[in-house]
Amino acid sequence: MPGRVMPRRRRADIQGLRALAVLLVVAFHSGLPLRGGFTGVDVFFAISGFVITTTLLAELSTSGTIGLPRFYLRRAKRLLPALALMLVFVAMVGILADPFGAQHVAGLTGGAASLFGANLYLYSLPTGYFDVGTNLNPLLHTWTLAVEEQFYLVFPACLLAAWLLGAKIIGRPRAMAFLVMAAIAVPSFVLASRLTQGVTVGGIVAPQRFAYYSSPSRAWEFAAGSLAALLLPAFRKLPLLAGTALGTLGFGLIVFGAVAITGAGFSPTEALVPVTGTIALLAAGFASENAVSRLLSRRPIVRLGDLSYSWYLWHWPLIVFAVALWPRAGYLAPLAWVAPPLAALVALVPSFLSYKYVECPVRYSSRFTARRAFAVAAACVTVPIIASAGMLAAHAALERSKAFASWKQAAELHADFRRECDSPIPLGSPKRAQCLWRAGGAGKSKGTIVLIGDSNAGQFTEPLTRAAQQAGYDAEVATLSACPFVTLEVYGTGSGEANCARFVKGSLRALLGQRPRASLVVIAARSDLYVNGSAISLASPGTTPTSSSDIKAALWREGLHAILRRLNRAGIPVVVVQPVPVIPHVDPQACAALLILANACAGSVPRTAADNNLRLVDDSEQQAEAGLKNTSSLSVENDLCSAHACSSERGGVVMYRDSNHLSILGAMTLEPQFFKTIIAHAKPLEPASKPAHAFAG
Repeated sequence: MPGRVMPRRRRADIQGLRALAVLLVVAFHSGLPLRGGFTGVDVFFAISGFVITTTLLAELSTSGTIGLPRFYLRRAKRLLPALALMLVFVAMVGILADPFGAQHVAGLTGGAASLFGANLYLYSLPTGYFDVGTNLNPLLHTWTLAVEEQFYLVFPACLLAAWLLGAKIIGRPRAMAFLVMAAIAVPSFVLASRLTQGVTVGGIVAPQRFAYYSSPSRAWEFAAGSLAALLLPAFRKLPLLAGTALGTLGFGLIVFGAVAITGAGFSPTEALVPVTGTIALLAAGFASENAVSRLLSRRPIVRLGDLSYSWYLWHWPLIVFAVALWPRAGYLAPLAWVAPPLAALVALVPSFLSYKYVECPVRYSSRFTARRAFAVAAACVTVPIIASAGMLAAHAALERSKAFASWKQAAELHADFRRECDSPIPLGSPKRAQCLWRAGGAGKSKGTIVLIGDSNAGQFTEPLTRAAQQAGYDAEVATLSACPFVTLEVYGTGSGEANCARFVKGSLRALLGQRPRASLVVIAARSDLYVNGSAISLASPGTTPTSSSDIKAALWREGLHAILRRLNRAGIPVVVVQPVPVIPHVDPQACAALLILANACAGSVPRTAADNNLRLVDDSEQQAEAGLKNTSSLSVENDLCSAHACSSERGGVVMYRDSNHLSILGAMTLEPQFFKTIIAHAKPLEPASKPAHAFAG
């Protein structure tokens, strides 16, 4: 065909290995039960190191040097056009299909990805790859491309220098290249290991996040593939049996990594499993025609491997768009889990079109002179940047519109978090001085209303503090996320068992032992999560933890009753706020802009389902309160739900921040309820006991 240069002969099993890698990644991103599927990225990195090294070694063996401009031209033709097409598509379609909360980050990620720096930008964000908020970004996956591109910029020069130095000094260029690659791999692996352990190296901020995203901490994976390429002469001498064993071992290690490694973060030690498996499979393909290599060389698998780059580019944006556009309410809402895998399959269509009409024509064309190739590369960088800037401008315009005002406010953090009152520091510490809301001038307060508990207590900060001030009381807030105010040991929440225990004991001691005492203590927690959640275990101090809901309900009753009884004996009235209904699949920031414009983002749940979900803990808490005359409960369910359903949106107000926390606006609708509760139950202190500094020491 005129104007085209046919590709060099390639190893079909390597394409099959690429197919395996992309299948693992897509399955993981689709929410399928393959918790270590993200290790497919490690497979890709090792393959890249191997393939690039074998290509450059062939050039070094024949010419003694590497044509760096020619190498960069090949890489630009291979990667940039398809990437640019995807980035422009995301910038244009994302104006309406992006999750509203991710549009700004997506626009900036697009600009960074165009300049080969997506990993650096994502590292600068305060969230990591496995965090939920980060996963709303349709361009999150471009960090791997940035790492590869940065590798391509540096690696050929390192290999060329090692080769020339080895030829000149010891007359063995391959041996010198091997030593240099080992000198890159070992320090990189050590660096990654220390960073993932939380050790700050060279003043690096957020070391775990740096370990995941950075090129220096990922270089060992590419170098491992390069070392395998440098050992090819030895691999070719392996007998058939050894090749078969290597192929079986390699495939087994990759599958084991995908099944057994959890998605809790990046661990170089765990990444060794898929990287070693990849090297074993690559070596096996040169050693013999083994069964695994033959399987990977089957035509359908090779064809999928050919599409692996394009499919990797397209699958994640379409998954994010599909989830953001999926109905939050109605008959389709329970089938939301279908959206990611369905979108991943649909992504094969643009992947094929991009591969056939963009990637291959540019990659294999002989018409690209250096000047024309430079112009195309410049366009592939410039156009996505312009498109991303347009997306940012569109997002800014949408934010100013009336339709988006409530949705934007729903993302705001509650005052307890903003003031750093959500902290392991117990109530009563001078370090909590900022967590006191004054009723007025000195001597005007009737006493102090204390709000205490986990983040579901924190969500009531705004209505309670305002209601307290309106009633003439100071208000003090002490919260610790995922730590309920009960005398129990709580496991599996992420708050840290020791931190939680210190917070509860110290705060209770402050309430009971300091003068003046509180006029009213308001306790709130996501008690249904602690009791019903299978991942959370509870235990009385010194006993064995349990995850049985029925047993946990009994423990919750005892642990809460112990707190209430001690406060009552001290003459402190208490109100226990029952949990708000859970609205499944609600995250205002995860809803597509198009659905917000169409007023179709609200999630809902039947009132009967909400009641059933809370019944066990409601009964448990009522039993804990029984017989305590200075204790009462407050249910806000009727304020949030109709007789038939509970919805995350009401009258144009976004009531929920996520599925189980109210937004600030939603919580403020409860201010009248809290005011009535304070008037009915708070005990004004005698004038001589009025607080000067409440519980802040």
